[in-house]
Amino acid sequence: MSVLSGMLYCADCGQKMYLCRCSTVKQAEYFNCSSYRKKKKRTCTSHQITVHAVTEMIKNDLQYTVRFASENKEQFVSDLMRRSDAKSKRELKASLKEIEESESRIKTLDKIIQSLYEDKVAGKLSEERYMKMSENYETEQRLLTDKVSVLKADMEKSKNKTEEIIKFVSLVDKYSDFKELTPEILRAFIDKVLIYEKQKVDGHYRHTIEIMYNFVGAVEIPDFD
Repeated sequence: MSVLSGMLYCADCGQKMYLCRCSTVKQAEYFNCSSYRKKKKRTCTSHQITVHAVTEMIKNDLQYTVRFASENKEQFVSDLMRRSDAKSKRELKASLKEIEESESRIKTLDKIIQSLYEDKVAGKLSEERYMKMSENYETEQRLLTDKVSVLKADMEKSKNKTEEIIKFVSLVDKYSDFKELTPEILRAFIDKVLIYEKQKVDGHYRHTIEIMYNFVGAVEIPDFD
């Protein structure tokens, strides 16, 4: 099994990429989208990419990222912090709005459920009708409560971005001169890899991937010598 198994995802439908074994010695092992592979009615395209190709692309990107971060540490950290701050502000605003709306709805549902109970006691609502309606409202309330918990947890994580960046830089220091993409290095640095469908450019097919690194997500590295 490839060390990349479980780390590759289709960039279009978000499903995992499946490793496909070869029927002949000459055929290279490859990954393709699980939605395309499993569904009888095609819901996505194959996004097929060979194990060798994606491994080399990841290795090259990681080596380039590590070299830049090692040689330009101050700029690298500054860029990450700036992008993180801008993203955090946008996400914080959106999350606060969602939390406020969800908590308001939860309070409204409390009143609705209480009103239903009073109608049942007063004989205005049958037991069967009460159970069905209250169950629906309680399910909605429970889902909203879970949603609020997740949003608050994500907000707490965003406050620790500086610590996350420091962890990534520590990895860079540890593996600054790596030559081979070992399973240890792969798991240490990479959270997941998004695979885009290949595009035909100037008569040749080209693949695009997006690497989501542990602690810092996608990283944009400027050209440098």
